Amino acid sequence: MTTTEVVERSSDRPPQVQPGRRWVKLGLAVVCLAIAAMWVYALFFASKKAAYRVDDVAWRQHAQATCAIYEQRRLTLVDTSEGYIAHPTNEQMVQRADVVDAATDLLEQELNDITAFPVVTARDQRLVDKYRGYFEILLQDRRVYTQALRAFELQSYGETKVDGGPVTNIIIDFATVNEMKSCSPPGELGGDI
Repeated sequence: MTTTEVVERSSDRPPQVQPGRRWVKLGLAVVCLAIAAMWVYALFFASKKAAYRVDDVAWRQHAQATCAIYEQRRLTLVDTSEGYIAHPTNEQMVQRADVVDAATDLLEQELNDITAFPVVTARDQRLVDKYRGYFEILLQDRRVYTQALRAFELQSYGETKVDGGPVTNIIIDFATVNEMKSCSPPGELGGDI
């Protein structure tokens, strides 16, 4: 009598899932579902309104027209087409401070004019107030710069950081989404960008 040995092949057995892998697969499935849900919400249910968008069209148009007038006034303050003096004398630093102060005065008047114009909703008023707050930071930075120039301390024009970047980033975002290109802040002297 011959004995036949049955040899089981490993491929005949169903694969056994290791217990740790079930949790990994379940975790990946949950993550994929969460990402899918986020995209469904973002595409179909979330507000499509820009964070800084003022709904009041009349206010936006008034702001753009007002800023355009002040922009033209600032452009007449100084010609910067030939660049800056790399090593200015004390007198030239005071002259630069005078130009920056004159440009800052115009920016302050511009801000007062556009923020005095009434808006319709409380949400719009909150946005305009935020814009004003950020712009006031910029005005203060410009005043600090001219104080340094008047003390004969030649330094680069710097801005307060807000949310990791210069305050002008937020002001430019606000001006862009509200179609107020002329309300974007100028460079330090007022006509340069």
